[in-house]
Amino acid sequence: MMLAACQGQPGQGELYVYTDAQGNLVSIEKPAENKSARADGKAEKRLLDKPLEDYRPSEEIDQELEDKERDRFITYVDESGQLVSRPLDMVAEKDAQNSAEPDYAEISGGEFLETYRTIRQDCCQHLLEEAVEISPGAEMLITFDQGSPVMLGDQPLKALALELAKEVSTLDLKAFIRKQNYVAAQLLWLDEEGRPVLLIDQPFSRKYPETWYRYGYLQGTLPREPGQRHLVVFLPYLQEQPSTDGLQAVLKGELLLSAQ
Repeated sequence: MMLAACQGQPGQGELYVYTDAQGNLVSIEKPAENKSARADGKAEKRLLDKPLEDYRPSEEIDQELEDKERDRFITYVDESGQLVSRPLDMVAEKDAQNSAEPDYAEISGGEFLETYRTIRQDCCQHLLEEAVEISPGAEMLITFDQGSPVMLGDQPLKALALELAKEVSTLDLKAFIRKQNYVAAQLLWLDEEGRPVLLIDQPFSRKYPETWYRYGYLQGTLPREPGQRHLVVFLPYLQEQPSTDGLQAVLKGELLLSAQ
């Protein structure tokens, strides 16, 4: 009986017979390799025979991905408090942004204006002792009040001196407009020894209107030329007076200076 069991049936694999720890005779059938190979072959043949109904060319898939990239959605809360989602065409948005008119008005041809004024050579030497150093990427809010230092000369003009780091190449100056009032400052460049080298009468070149989220402001960008080490921001008037573009030059207000 053991020999017959070991022989097994043709095509059913071999039998492995052993005695376990309790003395029982145990027989285990090993699966035949050719049987699994034939089964795998039949499965592969069924896959090859199956029609390729779901096949899609790569060009079609690439086009679908491109369309999905264009069809983005923006979600926001409308005036009634409802959450709204609408498709956003990034290409159309970019084209509209590039073709949109600028939201500012040119007020000086896009450049600053130089001017002439009688200024003492030592007008600002005492200001350099308390000059504030400004580096690239820094911003500074400039204000004037009754205790502000003044330049030496015929008139006590309020002023503030800045020392620019050597890496600073340009300055951006903004004057905020509040009820048509703004600080109409002028700029005076000084050399390494603190002597005047260039006076700028109108540092602003653009006017931005007021919106629901910010004040209107005047903005100008000034390049720094070789030999310009210090900058003096001062008010060329002692009392409020009419200024350019129908605005009123006042003694109190804010200037934002940014260095690049």
